[in-house]
Amino acid sequence: MANDRFLSMFFEEARELLQALEAGLMDLEARRDDRAHLDRTFRAAHTLKGAAGMVGLRAIAGFTHGVEAVLDRIRSGTLGVRSEIITALLAAKDYLAAAVEAEEAGRPIEPPTGLEGRLEALLEGPGPATPAESPEPIDPGPSAATGPIPTRGYRVRFAPKSDLLRKGVSPLGILAELRELGDAEVVADWGRVPPLEDLDPRDCYLAWTVDLWTAADPARLDEVFLFLDDRGQLSITPLDADDTPDVPATATPAPPLPPATEPTTRPAPSARIRVEAEQLDLLVGMAGELAMLSDGLQGLRELDGIGPWLGSIEALERIARRLRDTTLELRMVPVEELFVRFPRLVRDLAERSGKLIALRIEGEDTRLDRAIIERLAEPMIHLIRNAVDHGLESPDERRAAGKPATGRITIGAEYAGDRVAIRVAEDGRGLDRARIVRKGVAAGLLPPDASPDDPRVVNVIFEPGFSTRDQVGELSGRGVGLDVVRDTIRALRGSLSVRSEAGQGTTFLLRLPLTLAMIDGLLVEADGARFVVPMGQVEECVAVAVDETMPAMGRLAAIVRGEYVPIVSLRGRGGVADGMRRELLLTRHAERRVAVAVDRLLGRVQAVIQPLDEGLGELRRFSGATILGDGSICLILDLATVVADARAVDFDSNANPVSC
Repeated sequence: MANDRFLSMFFEEARELLQALEAGLMDLEARRDDRAHLDRTFRAAHTLKGAAGMVGLRAIAGFTHGVEAVLDRIRSGTLGVRSEIITALLAAKDYLAAAVEAEEAGRPIEPPTGLEGRLEALLEGPGPATPAESPEPIDPGPSAATGPIPTRGYRVRFAPKSDLLRKGVSPLGILAELRELGDAEVVADWGRVPPLEDLDPRDCYLAWTVDLWTAADPARLDEVFLFLDDRGQLSITPLDADDTPDVPATATPAPPLPPATEPTTRPAPSARIRVEAEQLDLLVGMAGELAMLSDGLQGLRELDGIGPWLGSIEALERIARRLRDTTLELRMVPVEELFVRFPRLVRDLAERSGKLIALRIEGEDTRLDRAIIERLAEPMIHLIRNAVDHGLESPDERRAAGKPATGRITIGAEYAGDRVAIRVAEDGRGLDRARIVRKGVAAGLLPPDASPDDPRVVNVIFEPGFSTRDQVGELSGRGVGLDVVRDTIRALRGSLSVRSEAGQGTTFLLRLPLTLAMIDGLLVEADGARFVVPMGQVEECVAVAVDETMPAMGRLAAIVRGEYVPIVSLRGRGGVADGMRRELLLTRHAERRVAVAVDRLLGRVQAVIQPLDEGLGELRRFSGATILGDGSICLILDLATVVADARAVDFDSNANPVSC
């Protein structure tokens, strides 16, 4: 069971290390003169190798050693940073990711066909990059060109705590790694070994003194002990210059080693802890329910004799809201966790397409609900693939159009009120509206008289099976992916809009809620039923008189401060609410105002969102359900889907933004 726990910890850590390794490799060409960045990249591979070895995954540890060796040669300055080297290392990282996944799933690991040979060739191949490749190379330090590399001596005393083995750390692996650094004399100290009848094979009783002579950087020696949680178990001191490697470690009496059960220093407190996602979601749900119960207690203020309890009710409300906000914050992660995978994707797509592409990432510190981040990966990949395949031109096409040969893709995130806006933009050819119309008419998606200037034409690219290509390309096809993007964004209670200008490029804009766990909402009544509407989807609420509404373009519209606003009703298909005045919720569709008519506004509520069961998945207008303070169940209405399904918006031909 303990071994299973260590393996589970390894798989989780390995994914983080592989992500860090890929990010480091992607930036290596641009930051070849940044020694700290190179060290971090090397350390990711080194840590992965050590962790794999300590849990007995020798195949992964052995292959990672080759990656580490190449990075170490780059660190020493004996191997230059070139594009083909980065490509080989990225391929090795992909193999390691597949190997880790196979181990976790209990499948056999496929052999690294050809990869080991590529890594060995790098170790034996040409040395530093030419000045043209690396105008400011990393200082390689002492080398054969400048004279013999100096050898330094160190005395390492390693007295691990007795629970070292229980933590999955192998002292033999540490000693073997010390031997890899140079000439090492290892002497074991048996003083802590108890009588046989008292010996527990799960405990570590030995300690070691190692005299090491090495040309390695002192930081490299320190990396051998990365896995120790308490450096009080370790001391490293330089040896005198006149000492020699063959001096026995016992020639100089060592101070007494600390008892195995009493560490010399207390481990530093951990700055981060890992929490199961399910437990965190449960905590967020309970905190939200507590906040709603607190809101329900506010009605007690009107009761006679409640005066002595008002202070407690207010304190409960304050604490419940703080607890809710704090737990929600625990779910928030920076979008960097999503964006970090895209430089590699763009690099691979550029190589396969033969296009020159510069990627710019902005706003990676913007925070978003973890659950949203996890579900955004696939739609974002579709958008980037389409940007490369359909949007950006080839270098020759760009030069002929008077553009730089290198195309640009920008991925950015920013806060927009109580939502997060994520954009994927490219400076390519823009949408070919005439071609979209021809293909749309042929597929029966547009009427024969459709005009390319009609902004609704752009919605066709989100229809399943639609593509402007006669043959689906290797990278993407409009009909394979963009409908997935639209459906995923809607399922996340978000909206998707498109801006495109011929010859200038296309931008996809995603607007998403900060969290899926809880919303501030409006409680409304329509046709005798109550619904919760997310406040983030409502710009404002207005009441209009009957004589302020009129037919417009075949639909009912209201005049709001001189602007015609089309109306969508929640009362089935029977028009807007009856009465002398109508309550309208103003929202945005394709960056134009749209009104959703309801019978009554009942007030504001805080709602903990519960997903609908699979059997209710066809209720597209609803993004979930919640329990109100009075114990009743209420559906959460998605205004974006209501408006999209009603197809109630008709724009003038000059409008460029289109939403789906």
